[in-house]
Amino acid sequence: MDNTLLVTLITIAVAFSIFALLIVLYNWLQAKKQGLPLEAQIEAALLPIIFEGICAAYRLGEQAVDEGYERLRGADKKAVADSIYAMLPDKIGDYDLTLVKRFITRERFEELVQDVFDRFDRFYVEHKAHFDEMFEEWKKQHSPPS
Repeated sequence: MDNTLLVTLITIAVAFSIFALLIVLYNWLQAKKQGLPLEAQIEAALLPIIFEGICAAYRLGEQAVDEGYERLRGADKKAVADSIYAMLPDKIGDYDLTLVKRFITRERFEELVQDVFDRFDRFYVEHKAHFDEMFEEWKKQHSPPS
């Protein structure tokens, strides 16, 4: 009888342990699932700032050419866009900067900048013929009189 009681108690203890482990695992998975949409929302809130960083890099490139220097190279433009991470405002959308930086590291921010730039570049390449036509028209309208 003692063995039967001992086996029953051990079985109950193991069952409760497995049940507790499943509850902990379930809660952990729920927290992970909720973190992913929040991260995606934060990344979406960062897109306008990333776009402004890319535009600022292009603007500096124009300034360099206007002042007689050579055009900024890709690495120079990337450094300008990446520097925006240090300049992020205290609030991005509905999110405080501390929360943003908890989810989006400097490395992840650099990846996001590159992703946004790649999307822009793909758009430009896909429509290059259109933009080339526009440029040729612009050149005709702005060419010096012969």
